[in-house]
Amino acid sequence: MELRGNWSDLIAGVGLELDEVFNQAQEEYQPGIFALLNRVTGSGAVRNVTGKTGVGKVQLFDDGDDVPGKVRYKTYTTRIAYNNYGGYLEVSKNTIEDRDFAEIFDETRELGLAANIAQDEAGMQIFNGGFATTTNVNGYLLSLYGDGNPTFSTVHATAVTGGSTNSNASATSIPFSFPNLETGYLALLTQHTDDGIPVSLMGKPTLVVAPYNMKKAQEITEAEEDPGTANRNINVYTRGMGVDMAMSLYLATVNNGTDTAWFLCVPARHKLNHEVRQEPRFEQATSIKNLAATFVCSARWADSVTDWRRTWGSQGNNATYSS
Repeated sequence: MELRGNWSDLIAGVGLELDEVFNQAQEEYQPGIFALLNRVTGSGAVRNVTGKTGVGKVQLFDDGDDVPGKVRYKTYTTRIAYNNYGGYLEVSKNTIEDRDFAEIFDETRELGLAANIAQDEAGMQIFNGGFATTTNVNGYLLSLYGDGNPTFSTVHATAVTGGSTNSNASATSIPFSFPNLETGYLALLTQHTDDGIPVSLMGKPTLVVAPYNMKKAQEITEAEEDPGTANRNINVYTRGMGVDMAMSLYLATVNNGTDTAWFLCVPARHKLNHEVRQEPRFEQATSIKNLAATFVCSARWADSVTDWRRTWGSQGNNATYSS
């Protein structure tokens, strides 16, 4: 049987110091995923999200005729479940008594860092798993948009009767390049709602790449002139339309991503979310049976997609893609 207690049962004052070290670790490394994904504060065990279309456009009508009637449509429902993530360290009684307590503090600090690093990795699985409907990607669970298609799809279903499918992915998996960035940008610009109304970007797109494309992406998004010509043409991505750039190590093949894949999204306007139900929390217990101390860090979060619009992606490998 294991009894719960705190370090003051074993050595006075150590529990409070451990809590302080854990809190400092949380301040030392804050998750960077919120530069790309929306920060959502969760509540309850499950969150259901749905939406509706607008009424479209007003229409021309003749004098004496009825004003044209309009219809709104309900969109798909996304079910978001909050998942538990955590880890623990167990330290024996003799280890505690025979070593400097600073080493214990280091281990406690590392639990806090591990929790925040995991949040960054978890959020990027929305991109790594974006061309399939698999919800368990590299050990993290995703809550996907309710249309039944991948996040980046060429055939997004529509809830509108008689409406056409939508696309936010490259059907030929075009590699990343200066001219292909225009293709992706135009595809982002020409997306529409389920009832066929154009979607405005409402912000500056961000180009998201793995380290494999980092140098090329930085050159394209920061150069004053078009790097593809010798005629000193302006670079529209820095002096016109504007595109920011983000690189993530978690998109690399060596880290279970895909080196060639690349994406465009509009931060704060898209619907890719990292939802925190419980911030990383630190707890501790001492076993009366073996006197070992266990330190536990736990958190609850969900990485969700509640709409695909204002995002676009390509696998970047020149392969035919239709899903």
